[in-house]
Amino acid sequence: MGVSLCFSVFFSLLTGVGISIFISKWLKVKIDYILSLCSGVLCGVLFLELIPHSFSEYKPGSVFLGIIVGLLLMMIIDKFMHNNSHHGGLDKTASFYFLILAITLHNLPSGLALGNHVDHDGHLFHLVVFHHIPEGMTLMMIYFATSLKLRHLFVSLVFLSLSLYCFTLIGSVFPIRNGHFLGVLLGMASSTIGYVAIFELFLPSLKKGYHSLHWLSLLTGIFIAGLLLIIG
Repeated sequence: MGVSLCFSVFFSLLTGVGISIFISKWLKVKIDYILSLCSGVLCGVLFLELIPHSFSEYKPGSVFLGIIVGLLLMMIIDKFMHNNSHHGGLDKTASFYFLILAITLHNLPSGLALGNHVDHDGHLFHLVVFHHIPEGMTLMMIYFATSLKLRHLFVSLVFLSLSLYCFTLIGSVFPIRNGHFLGVLLGMASSTIGYVAIFELFLPSLKKGYHSLHWLSLLTGIFIAGLLLIIG
C-alpha cells in the first residue's frame, strides 16, 4: 500500500496544481477566492467524513485530546514562523513553507494510522489521497505570490508524497496496539489540516475582496467535497 499511496498522493498534488493553474490563468478567478474554495474543500473532508469517522471508531476523549494537541502545536509553529517574517514577500514564502510543514505534520498521524492497518474499509486511504488535491491547489496559489523557483514547488510535492510513505512504513514496522493513542493520532490529523484551512487560508483571504463571495466559495468547496465523498 505504501508505494501506491505515495504515487496516488503525488498525482493528487499535481492534479491540484493543474486545477489552480486552470482556474487562475484561464478562468481569471482571483487567487483569494480560490484559497477560500480550497479551505471549503478541506473543511468538507474534515467535518463530513474524517472527524465523524474518527469519533465512530475511537473514544471521543482520545480524539478530542488529539485535536487539542494538534491545534496547540500548529499555533506555536505558526507564531514562530510569522514572527520571523516581517516583509510581504517573505511572509508569502513563509506561508508556503508553513503549509508544507503543516501537511507533513498532518501526514505523520495519518501515515502511522494507515501503517497500523486501522483503515479497514479504505475510508482513510481515500480521504488522505483526496484532500491532497486542495492542498496542491493551495500550494500553487501561494507559490504564485512568492519568488520561488519551479523546482522548489516540484521538490515540495515529492517531499510531501515521500513523507507520507515513510510515516506509513514506520507505522507498519512499529505497530501501535493502543487504541487511545491511535484516536489521538487521528485527532491530530484532523486539527492540523483544519488549522491550515481556517486560519491560514480562509480568514486571511476574507480580508480581501467581498465577504459574500468568500463565504460562497467556502460553501461551494464544502459542497464539492460532499459530492465527491458521495460519489467515491
